Amino acid sequence: MTKKNVLPSHYRAATGAVLLATMMAVSACGGGGSNAIAARADDAPATPVSDVLMRVSLPTRLQNLPDALEIIVTAGGDSRVMQGSSGEYTVTMALPENREYPVFWRVQRVSDGLIVASAQSKVTTDAPEVTFALPPQLFDTNFDSDSDGFSNIAEIERGTEPMQVSEDFDGDGQANESDTDDDNDGFRDDIDAFPFNASEYVDSDGDGIGDNQDRDDDNDLILDVDDKFPLDPDESLDLDLDGLGNSVDNDDDGDGTIDLEDPQPSNPNITGNEDTDGDGYPDRDDAFIYDPSEHNDNDGDGIGDVADNDDDNNGIPDDQDNSSVGVPFTSRQPVIDGAFGWWEWQDAARSDSRGNYLYMDHLLDDSYNILTDQDNQDYSSWRAMHDGEYLYILVQIGREQAANRWSDSLDIWHDDSVEVFIDVGNDKLNSFGSDDYQRLFRYQDDAADAQVVGSNSAAGLIASYCSSRGMATDWGWYTYYEIKIDLSSIGLNVGERFGIDVQYNDDDDSDDRDAKWAWFAPSGADLSWENPGLMGTAILAPEVVNTRVD
Repeated sequence: MTKKNVLPSHYRAATGAVLLATMMAVSACGGGGSNAIAARADDAPATPVSDVLMRVSLPTRLQNLPDALEIIVTAGGDSRVMQGSSGEYTVTMALPENREYPVFWRVQRVSDGLIVASAQSKVTTDAPEVTFALPPQLFDTNFDSDSDGFSNIAEIERGTEPMQVSEDFDGDGQANESDTDDDNDGFRDDIDAFPFNASEYVDSDGDGIGDNQDRDDDNDLILDVDDKFPLDPDESLDLDLDGLGNSVDNDDDGDGTIDLEDPQPSNPNITGNEDTDGDGYPDRDDAFIYDPSEHNDNDGDGIGDVADNDDDNNGIPDDQDNSSVGVPFTSRQPVIDGAFGWWEWQDAARSDSRGNYLYMDHLLDDSYNILTDQDNQDYSSWRAMHDGEYLYILVQIGREQAANRWSDSLDIWHDDSVEVFIDVGNDKLNSFGSDDYQRLFRYQDDAADAQVVGSNSAAGLIASYCSSRGMATDWGWYTYYEIKIDLSSIGLNVGERFGIDVQYNDDDDSDDRDAKWAWFAPSGADLSWENPGLMGTAILAPEVVNTRVD
């Protein structure tokens, strides 16, 4: 198994543009399980060479340029033109091993070599094969070849020549670079969504069509002429004309009975049966005859179902109970390198059948009361997809500083780690059987015990994975785990329902774990390792084949 390290840095371009300072993910690829890599032969040359696969996906803005572009990457004194199309490029460079190289990326126009973007990073050749993926957000497009105040990319986009000073668009005697209203429509360029279109200045729905021309300004699929709220995408109707849209109005027909209690919420002449609390339910059927907001108590716990977020008292919130996750088929297999790329995982399911995002926000263990007040759970989630042969799982752990990641406990479940549970057949029994699996993945994926089989788990599951230190953002640090599970090793077939849960252990103080979070297991107790019945439900969706004949 190879290990990759990516450490971005800053530099000043030849035109004086300063690259945005961004911290990149440092990936450490590894894994245990059943996938072993044989040692390299001793007949290697005196100076070992590392094959470095450079990968990059251009930002959408660069992909949309009308001119043909090429990317030149330079490392170790060698420059190569990257190969690719549709915005994704690769090139392999042979560099001596066990060194750190600055890598320079230059995006230029093929016709004349005009630079439109650049980036700088570093790569460490600490393995015979290294994969380096440059995040598209590291590209700097602040190049202005004619020093007219407009970047090269901006001039290409608007159809002017980057090597010539811009002209006077509106003919008012002021050069465009100093004119604060280039189209002379009375709206300053800094607030004008169309600074070179005198007939437009605002685009309420951001669809690229100005409001004067756009027949649906809020893009809610209701034409403005039929929309009571043409600038509000969440509203289009006001049945009772009270100024409140139906989405927020709790009495759409204005008959005095709220919609939740009104048998015909769009008919002002029908209010429902009279009763003590006026909630639309006869007293004989009302468990709360003096509370108009409640009428039923399904689990008999004294809390009405409206206020109770767990009506059957099984520990699973109502909005998640009886849900399932449809794991989609993908033909876009991700590279299991810990370097998360949205383009690799865009096919993966991120929510369940009831629309809930796959957050790991059920707190199973909080030994030191470290996380209970940090609202951390909403920033850790998982997603999944499959290609018929492998199940791919991406886990994102949020809001954690790099200094809080440790790999120093003897037991993997006391370190920063991820646990994946699978119940083939979806039996939901209360004890592990021959088709129930638990696999633990340590953050330090190149450790000898990077993967551990659960104490009650069946054997045979084959998996590989990679973890990485995530990029620093305004919301904190992220940790990523990319996991690949061989479906044939556990006998899981496309179209079958199966039990699943994804959990993670959090260790912030180099001692026993501080907390454990789960996606589906009920909050309050860590019991999934002995009870597979606490898993959620998923299904491997079949491949969708286009049978259309034109």
